[in-house]
Amino acid sequence: MRAMEERIDIGMDGGGTGCRVVVCHRGAEARAEGGPANVVSDPAAAEAALRLALTDALAQLGLTMEHLTGARIVAGLAGCRLPGAADDFAMRLPYLAYVTDDSVTALEGALGGTDGSLISLGTGSFFIRKSGTDLVHHGGWGFHLGDEGSAAWLGRRALQWALRACDGRAPDDPLVAFLLDFLPTHPVVWAQTARPADYAALGRRVTETASPMATDLLKECAGVVEDALERLAHPPGAAWALTGGLGPFVVPHLPAALARTRVEPAASALHGALAMARALP
Repeated sequence: MRAMEERIDIGMDGGGTGCRVVVCHRGAEARAEGGPANVVSDPAAAEAALRLALTDALAQLGLTMEHLTGARIVAGLAGCRLPGAADDFAMRLPYLAYVTDDSVTALEGALGGTDGSLISLGTGSFFIRKSGTDLVHHGGWGFHLGDEGSAAWLGRRALQWALRACDGRAPDDPLVAFLLDFLPTHPVVWAQTARPADYAALGRRVTETASPMATDLLKECAGVVEDALERLAHPPGAAWALTGGLGPFVVPHLPAALARTRVEPAASALHGALAMARALP
């Protein structure tokens, strides 16, 4: 049987900081990484980054793009929750692929295809639940319009509190000086060009500070998690997963009953995309 007729399974994961590709063929597996792949902010750059990473992974297995006829490819990419975004991006690709939002592949990886809820608190945030064939997805609308409970959201909330403290409208706190010393200029000037990743860096400063203000801010994030699970209609006492770099710092501030039912994610979003590709006929 010719190589191009043999099954090739490919998973892709992409977001604003980079993309990852895994290719499986004849029992072997190859991985590669590339540049940002947000289909809304820069679809052309996303397509180019995925193509380069895919070419790299294929080459590790002695394959080329010409071998992709009949390959099963699933790509979970940031921005694909917007109406029509996934289909529009799929049409840009020089190969046939099932394109979906990265939250879907993250859920598949975290829960291994079983029913349940996933809360993601990274630079941004999203909340998603699977029940049978039903999928409920909340959030994920980006820093300016959402991302509640995320590291970027936490950083912005902390800076708001710090400025209120400088005005005398909030109690002074060690976090105030810690944040202001971190910035190269006045917060108002800094905010003119600050990106979500920059605010997320401030969020990390909050996690590094033991102070009343830092504790209250992390409790706000915990409140977002509790509210998100309730609005997803997550059954009380059922297992749920938490991903993202901010997650471990929020867990100690969750209600005890909720913290007890949290489970570790089974695998990554890239693994989820690959599992979905393997499930294709």
